[in-house]
Amino acid sequence: MRNTLRRIGYGVLGAGMIVAMTAGASAGAASAASAAPAVTAAKPAALSWPTVKRGAAGERVYAIQYLLNYRTTARLHVDGKFGLATQAAVRSFQRKAHLSADGVVGNTTWSRLIVTLTKGSRGDAVRAVQHNLRYAYGHKILSVDGIFGAKTLDAVKAFQKKYRLKADGIVGAATWNTLVRNEK
Repeated sequence: MRNTLRRIGYGVLGAGMIVAMTAGASAGAASAASAAPAVTAAKPAALSWPTVKRGAAGERVYAIQYLLNYRTTARLHVDGKFGLATQAAVRSFQRKAHLSADGVVGNTTWSRLIVTLTKGSRGDAVRAVQHNLRYAYGHKILSVDGIFGAKTLDAVKAFQKKYRLKADGIVGAATWNTLVRNEK
């Protein structure tokens, strides 16, 4: 069985701790905490995230749109433009995550929106990383296919080395933060 995240759901355990529930895990919070692998998101104050709101455009917005599609049923058209539909999807996500529903993606929203990715992960969250690496960081041979395979792993490790992060190929809070903060 592959160790991949599935978009079945997540529960929040305190400030910034997210537990990903896998197919075999029980839906109860107690069993999810003991049976599911913990995915740790950054505490809102630990990392400084860019503030992104309506009217913004670029790679950060692509990442937000892909992550919203991964985390919700929004099915946004991913175009890199933070318009009314993206703002509405952010507000909906914020309400469901028990955050202030202001439609602005800041420290707290980023920390709840991101998901830890590893080789073998699939879906829109992987597309967010691939799109960012390809278009903002020049990894032109990388396809935006939503499959975290060998080429994505190599691109993530190269990115991590360049920005002096732990080059383990895991896209966690520090890697996400560096991706969206330093876009070109």
